[in-house]
Amino acid sequence: MNCKYFGLCGSCNLYEGGYKQQINYKADREKDRFSDLYSGDFSILESKDSNYRGRAEFRIWHITDSDKIYYAMAKAGDERGKFIEIDSCPMVSDHIAKVMTPLLDEISKSEILRKKLFSIEFLTGNSGDMLTTLIYHKKLDSSWEERAKELQERLKLSIIGRSRKQKLVVGNDYISDTLTFGGEEYRFKHLENSFSQPNPSVNEKMVSWVMDQVGDSSERDLIELYCGAGNFTVPLSKRFNKVLATEVAKSGIATAKENMALNGVENISFARVSSEEFTEAIDEVRDFYRLKDVDLRSYDLDTIFVDPPRAGIDSETIKLLQRFKRIVYISCNPETLHRDLNILTSSHRIDSMALFDQFPYTKHLEMGTVLTIKE
Repeated sequence: MNCKYFGLCGSCNLYEGGYKQQINYKADREKDRFSDLYSGDFSILESKDSNYRGRAEFRIWHITDSDKIYYAMAKAGDERGKFIEIDSCPMVSDHIAKVMTPLLDEISKSEILRKKLFSIEFLTGNSGDMLTTLIYHKKLDSSWEERAKELQERLKLSIIGRSRKQKLVVGNDYISDTLTFGGEEYRFKHLENSFSQPNPSVNEKMVSWVMDQVGDSSERDLIELYCGAGNFTVPLSKRFNKVLATEVAKSGIATAKENMALNGVENISFARVSSEEFTEAIDEVRDFYRLKDVDLRSYDLDTIFVDPPRAGIDSETIKLLQRFKRIVYISCNPETLHRDLNILTSSHRIDSMALFDQFPYTKHLEMGTVLTIKE
């Protein structure tokens, strides 16, 4: 990727030498970090070199005494709180890149849409379905909604207006997407303002890697913690007899159920409980109304799948993981993954590890590991 804002924009901070040099740097860093726990090969799942992000957010820079506005990004280095104006961003997907300039031009023409506009968020996927969120420092009214509808019709995208305690939807508050996992297409719904994988092509590689690791486990059942909207849950259901998936967010559970239905899947049960609550339930310490329709004793569980937040896994849930024959752990933070593996390797051996380059040209890297209990 060649970007004229390298060194100026703070978004990309690892760019010298091009894509190969930055991914090699990150791979070597993690191989060294985990060398005390694992000596095998790492699968390295690379990103596209450019136009890889399906989610993006830009500040809006207003020119004083003018109707001109620009996209802006935080400056690189120590200039905290300062921004640079940009007119392009080669890391965003082709679908976002195509609409960025026309969208800003149209907003510039309308004082109602332009005034006190703080930032714009984009959400899209492989299908090209597009959702833009306009965030304001003012109350939105019917006149804003009228202008937004005109904008929606001209640019053929959904628009959400957000302000303090306000959310006005023009079109849909989600996108529909198609992803390919393990050679099979899946349909997904992604909600605005909720988590979805930022790099669609790496997401496809990541989920497919997990599916390859678990193989055909159709005679056994799977428990998944932190399932979100079912990004892993739905395709993994094809590899297991039954799946029990947990998530704490109501919106995540609701969307996961929709995504299950979109793909004609019927062997998943969802439960809105935390990992700590699930541990209490499976140990019969407490009864949970949210699990009243789930017969935990009916599950033949030998595999647990986890994709926790950056903080990693709490100590009680770590103990839960150690009961299972096989652990599949996806991590967005190698530091907490290493911490957790230090504990898990007392009972399990690491069979495989993978690196997922979700955020090229940054120091961030996501990882996956599969562990099997020691005999």
